[in-house]
Amino acid sequence: MSKTITVYSPASIGNIGPGYDVLGVAVTGLGDQVIAREIPGESLIIKDIQNADHDITRNPAKNTMGIAAQAVRDQLGVKIGVGLTLIKGLPSGSGLGSSAASAAAGAFAVNALFNGKLSQENLIHAAMEGEAFVSGGYFADNVAPSLLGGATLTQSLDPLKIAKLGTINHLHLILVTPQVQILTKDSRSVLPEKIPMDAFISNMANSASITAAFCNNDYALLKDNLKDIAIEPYRKTLIPGFDSAKEAALKAGADGFCISGAGPTVFAITDKKEQKEIIAAAIVKAFESEGIPAQATLSAVDNRGTCLI
Repeated sequence: MSKTITVYSPASIGNIGPGYDVLGVAVTGLGDQVIAREIPGESLIIKDIQNADHDITRNPAKNTMGIAAQAVRDQLGVKIGVGLTLIKGLPSGSGLGSSAASAAAGAFAVNALFNGKLSQENLIHAAMEGEAFVSGGYFADNVAPSLLGGATLTQSLDPLKIAKLGTINHLHLILVTPQVQILTKDSRSVLPEKIPMDAFISNMANSASITAAFCNNDYALLKDNLKDIAIEPYRKTLIPGFDSAKEAALKAGADGFCISGAGPTVFAITDKKEQKEIIAAAIVKAFESEGIPAQATLSAVDNRGTCLI
């Protein structure tokens, strides 16, 4: 009987506000699964894709999971056939690392299928190859936390240097996804080539503070610095109702509110468990008052990352 494994990879918040392309955190409640099994022959094939909200190609050379999985096969020098099934638990174009989760799960699954010889760094490289096909560039702020769990900092892409920062125990995350699809490459296209020096300094200081917050399990340091004045003013124009949703979240008791990755998902934070549903309802109501359906997910930091299930 051929060997079969199943892998889960969590959603992630890229940027964590001001940390453009460098900060990311894995989150609970949403994620993708990949089933990998040995098959006759020498090819990698995608046998099935389930629960997808749009048409995803089963051509492994044009599928984020397939590209990442093949990159792992190449690194391992494996010639044994592999069949993959992707079970989507994330909407596409949501700003929650959907393509990153698929890529991470694909890379991890094939590595585990053949006895897990690759390092975390090699797995991140493989997952980045998969995500780059969709996002249009090499970034690790989604694939790294999705693979490693917790919060991560991309120190360098060439050579690749990723620091796992840790977690914040009492951090409650409220994720709200309005029914608007934004592709990463589109949200990057609205950004200016240059930003004012004061915005750059503010975002750099806030990113450093958020890094320290996750290193030191310090919620107060996170909430005081979860502000993005360099990127958010441009990206929020792609999210109808953003300003109303932010105002509603803060009035409902949220300590911070930002765009998740490229959007349109937004996230709010609190350290009060009893406040989560109140904040979620306020944000959803604000979007719906603008005629935009929205769905909330109550979440927290996923400290496991990609794992066998």
